[in-house]
Amino acid sequence: MLPPIFSRQLVEALVEWLWRSWISLGVAGHGGRARLDRVIDPEVLLLASTVWARYDPRLFDEMLDWLGQHGSLINLQRLRNLHKTGLGDAAILSAIAGVILEQSGQPKWKALIQPPAASGSLQPLFLSLDGKNAAWGRAEPLFAAHGFHRGKLELRHLSQPPSPADAPNLWLKLRSLFGTSSRAEIVLQLLTVGPSTAGEIARRSGFTAGSILVALREMALSGHLYEPPRPVRVRAQRGQPAPARTRGPSMAYSLRSEDWGFLRSWSEPSEFPVLQPPGPLLLLCQQILAFQAEAKTSASPEAQSIQLRDILSPTLHALHQHGLSGEYGIPRELPGDSLIPTLTRRLPEAVASL
Repeated sequence: MLPPIFSRQLVEALVEWLWRSWISLGVAGHGGRARLDRVIDPEVLLLASTVWARYDPRLFDEMLDWLGQHGSLINLQRLRNLHKTGLGDAAILSAIAGVILEQSGQPKWKALIQPPAASGSLQPLFLSLDGKNAAWGRAEPLFAAHGFHRGKLELRHLSQPPSPADAPNLWLKLRSLFGTSSRAEIVLQLLTVGPSTAGEIARRSGFTAGSILVALREMALSGHLYEPPRPVRVRAQRGQPAPARTRGPSMAYSLRSEDWGFLRSWSEPSEFPVLQPPGPLLLLCQQILAFQAEAKTSASPEAQSIQLRDILSPTLHALHQHGLSGEYGIPRELPGDSLIPTLTRRLPEAVASL
């Protein structure tokens, strides 16, 4: 089955990616930064942090500090939609929302707070790679109210707003300009991906296709976003055969990137960064780590491989649907004898490339 050291290597790669991403957004810390040619997805980053920031208490608290000051830039509707795919930990997200609500008074976070499960004991908030998870100190009331034990919460308030001069922060730059609405997502995708249909934008953004289409048609009225010509419907004449059906023109919306050149306030890269959705890859990591933690050792390797394939199949399909199979070297279809070797080799490399 999966090598015992695999989970440690993968979690370390994930925590390192979290640090790079949060530092690029303005979290206080030292270390590497996000890739200049990729856009940071703030909602996916937060959901991933509910799972893996627990392995680094300092990262977790610096993230809380940033959210307390700049959490208004997080789109909670999109966050909920992405969470429905399975990415993230609902209980940790609820606890984070409770802390932000009490610390900074941002009322919108109340919508994410859930009552804790009926249990007399508190779960340790922070985890360790060696499996020796222990809570220390007097329980912090803000987290205890949500079922978690951690020491006193002392935020340093050293976080900075996301710099508009850094290309990876383009998503939040657009939200600062247009608000946390689907319009910012539309402009982002048309600048970083290119001409796209409403369905394609919805799939990559986490919004519904209907809401995206309404916004696209309204934005096209400005003259800065171009709507494709709608196909002419030919009605059948009485007594005449029905007209042959032909494939209609592409319904891809577009804009001219040169019209939006004022947004490029960075020296590198020379163009707009690329939007590459990290959600499916991170969900794949979450599912395989959860499977490894819960797998019954009594089951045969063949049985475990079949179970793992059933769990991962929809996520592998999503990875393929986003066109990322080749990027990460993880094909949609993996024969039984190559499933485990491919994942153990490719997943840490793929996370390190984010």
